[in-house]
This record gives sequence, C-alpha cells and structure tokens, in this order.
Amino acid sequence: MKKFQKVLSLALAFGMCVSMFAGCGSGSDDKGGSSSAADKTESSAAQSDSNEESTPPAENNDEWITLRVEMYDRSIAGFNVEDCWQLHYIQENFGDPNHIKVEWVPVSRWEEGTILNTQLAGGTAPDICMTYGGDLVQQYVDMGGIYALDGMLDEYAPDLKAFLGDNVLEYGQFDVGNGKEQFALPARRIIVATQVNYIRKDWLEKLNMEVPTNVDELYEYLKAAKEQNLGGEKTIPYASDLYSADPFYGWIYQMDAFIDYSQVTEEDWVAHHDFHYLLPGAKEAIRWMNKFFNEGLVTDYFGIENSDQTKSDRVNGYDGFWMGNWDAAWRMEDSFQIDLEKNVEGASYIACDAFKPDSEDKPHETYTAAGQYIFIPASVPEETAIAALKYLNWMCQPESLFALQNGEEGHNYTTVDENGIPTDLKNVDDTEDAYKLHATDGAPICNGFYYGSDELNFAASANAYPGYTDEVAHSLEISNTFGYEPISFTRTIQARVDYGTTVISKEAELLVQTVTCKPEEFDAKWDEYMNALLTSGGQQIIDEQREAYKEGAYRGSYPMAE
Repeated sequence: MKKFQKVLSLALAFGMCVSMFAGCGSGSDDKGGSSSAADKTESSAAQSDSNEESTPPAENNDEWITLRVEMYDRSIAGFNVEDCWQLHYIQENFGDPNHIKVEWVPVSRWEEGTILNTQLAGGTAPDICMTYGGDLVQQYVDMGGIYALDGMLDEYAPDLKAFLGDNVLEYGQFDVGNGKEQFALPARRIIVATQVNYIRKDWLEKLNMEVPTNVDELYEYLKAAKEQNLGGEKTIPYASDLYSADPFYGWIYQMDAFIDYSQVTEEDWVAHHDFHYLLPGAKEAIRWMNKFFNEGLVTDYFGIENSDQTKSDRVNGYDGFWMGNWDAAWRMEDSFQIDLEKNVEGASYIACDAFKPDSEDKPHETYTAAGQYIFIPASVPEETAIAALKYLNWMCQPESLFALQNGEEGHNYTTVDENGIPTDLKNVDDTEDAYKLHATDGAPICNGFYYGSDELNFAASANAYPGYTDEVAHSLEISNTFGYEPISFTRTIQARVDYGTTVISKEAELLVQTVTCKPEEFDAKWDEYMNALLTSGGQQIIDEQREAYKEGAYRGSYPMAE
C-alpha cells in the first residue's frame, strides 16, 4: 500500500482531465426518525465487547492521530462547521479517549462534487470523504484512488457493518477485475421517499376547489389562480426554474406518470436509466408544461437557474404549485412554510399528486436504500484509515447516534415520547448558536434520523417538523405510494464518463427549448434537440447501459415486472 501511495498522485492528477458529473437527483437529503433510552442503554451494553476491541482506550496509544472528516457546509447562519456542539461531543466521547483529534473540513454541499474531485486529484482530500456523486466514486475506484475495505470492516467496524446491512453495503461494492470489493460505505437511507407536488391549501379554499388529482384538474386550478391574482400582481401559478446540474431532476416524477409501460421492456428500462424522457409517452408531460408556459402559468424565468428568486417568491406567497422533496416545504434550512406563514396570514402548502394523466396511482422513483457514499482515499496512511473506521463504528452506537442527530435535551429539545423520541426538536433558526446542529450531516452513516426500527423511524419522521406532523405524514405517504428502486450499475459506464457533462448541457437545451417554444413548434423542437442530445453522447450511454443489462451488471428494479 505505501509503495502504491507514492505513485498514486500521478493517477489522481489524471482524474482532473476526465470528464465526469456528480448526480444530485438521487442524492437529495432526507429526514427520518431513535430507540428508547432503555433500548439505547441495553444495546450499548450488549455491544461493549466489540467496542473495546474496535476502540482501544487512550492509554494503549502512544501518539495522537489527526482525523480529517469532510463535512457539508450549508451556509446556516450562526453555525460553524469547524467549531460546533456535535464536533465537541465527538471529540470528548470518541476522540479524547482514543488519542484521535477529529477535524471537520467544510465543503459546500452544492459544489461538493467539483470540490472533492479537485481535492482528490491534488492529494488534499480529507481522510473521510462523502459525496452523492456515484460517478465520481466509480471514477476513483477505477483509478485505484479509494481504499479497499474488505477484511478491515470485520476487524475495526463490525457494528457499522451490521448497522448498514448487506443490502446497503452492496451499493459500495465495485468490480475492478477481481470480483466485487468494498470500496465505499453507503449511508443507510432511513426514508426512501423522494418527491411530491406542493399546492397552496389556502388558494384551493379561496377557489372552492378540491385538491387536484390529475393534470386536467391541475390546469383548471392554475388558470383560476392566475385569473384571480391569488398571489397579488406577482402571482406565479406554477413555480419552476432550471437546475442546470441535472435538468430533468424533478421531472422524472411527472414523466414516469405519462409513460406507456405496455411498450417498455425491462431491458429498455435499464438502458434508459436517466433517459426516461425517451420512453414512450414521457414527452407528453413536457408538452403539458409547454402549454402552461405559453398561457403564462409558469415562472417567466423558467430557463434560468435562479434559486434565490425562487425561494423569495415561495416565502412571499407568490407561488401556487411547485415540485420538491417530500419534506421540502418544512425543512429547517429553507423554512418555506414557516416564512410563508410569517409573510402571508393563513397561507400554507400541502402535498398532492396532481401532475399525471388520470387519477390512478402511477409508478415513481424512490431513493435506494443506500444514501451518500462515504470512503477513504487510498493515499491515507493505514493507521489513519483504521482510525476512520473506528470513528464510524463508534458513530453507529445508539447513544452516539442519538446525540449527534438530536442534540442535547434542554437546548435542542425539551420533551420525549414514550419511546424516547424527541417531540419538539427545535428549528435551527430557533436554536442557540452554540447548540446548532448539522443534524444528519453530522452522522453521515445515516441519511435521515434513526430511532431503532422502521416503525419508529416512520412514525418519528413527521415529529421532526413540530406543528406540521399531519401534513408531513401525508406527504410521506404520497411519495411512498407505488415507488420503485432506481437503476444503478456495478461497473463503470464509460460513455457516461466520456459524454456525461455534454449530455447534461444538451438536456438543459432540450428542456428549455421545448417548454418555452410555441405549442405548434413543440414536436419539431423536441426532435431537433433530442437528436442533438443523442448524437452528443446520449446514444452511446444508452447503448452501453443496454450492454450492462445483458451482463447483469446493474441494480434496481423495473416497476412493471411481473
């Protein structure tokens, strides 16, 4: 390994020249829910033997080790990534007893793929890295830039291995020629729900309308909202801007509802992973958006990435309908619902499933059981890699995980229910700076809050949003209905590495041009820009994914499989 590390920098430098893109669509963050205090105590006692072996006391160590851990910086006011309650707790309860100095290295959540790629190529990456970019991980696995963990997990992180489970661990296994090996540790995703439609409940009440259940009913709502200027002169019936990093993220939910599955085989499904807009019927969802746009029902800056304006419009009461993650309206980091209530008396968002051709439930994509990827760069010394695994193993202990995700009683919450689950977790804006939390980011082995069982996790997920429990539970139910696990691949799709960035830019052109053109130009524009996309690498990616299907080198499922 040490000999390999001397030449690794040459290989990593080459990575800067490789075109790649880190997908955020399937890596949006989510919430989940902790076991009772009694359960935590009992579980900790039962695991004491393995803890002693995995985390030796400080007196057995002669020197201190510095462990640098990547941590997302979400620009939360008053929260210091490098000096916060969670980091102090980690140092006191894990670092000091084991002579390990733990440092959090802040990385912008929204630029983490680009930043991490640069750090890995330059040999400056943290000792523990995390990313939602599966393509980035695959790229550096192929280059020999990520530590292989086979064998080490059993010795240094047995509790972590059990906590993640075989199904989750499989998503971190890659075949580089010697069979599948464990290179990454995927986070355990507690809630797999993804997206829903959001609609203004107060607008529906003013219009004396029921919640729409199909696109025709949605159209009538949008028209009425515009005609009556329910958001004032700046009324935006349907709010949507461009997400240039993944233009069709947020559209797969709608497009899947319009697909004619009678014309789609399982092979087609796998081959068209991330290309659902090419499946029969899918483009009709975009045609509806074209209709909305031409009738002035959609954000006039649709073709521009304008997240600041979008957020401002949303909290000031101009928006009547939008698409987002199942908990997006109530998340602490954006506070859409909370700020809307402050600005517009009686205003509220509720979840619905309206953008579909009829009122029947339609298949839609969920997240996989595995969340973000956690890995150790191959350049990390062996003793530091061992410290990293011990850190993650300590983190999955019930007491550690509960503290990192929920904070301290009296500061982050004041009461718990009969299962020991906090019932009044504070919004980050209402928390003292000294006790502000990075929530699930601070415990990256979980995507979502964990409370000991699926039953408790689901029940508690809504409790994470005090005052909106029923609304959140309803949104979660909608998002989970008829969900399917998305496709991923166990080997590199080289065409995606070669052409992925170009294809993304062509997707943006396709979406913008077909939504904003005149209705009579829609089909011609669709054919023109689709052809440009396919001839710029899209067809090569589809063809290679079809070959991966024939090889059996994929994960996931076809929702209409018998």
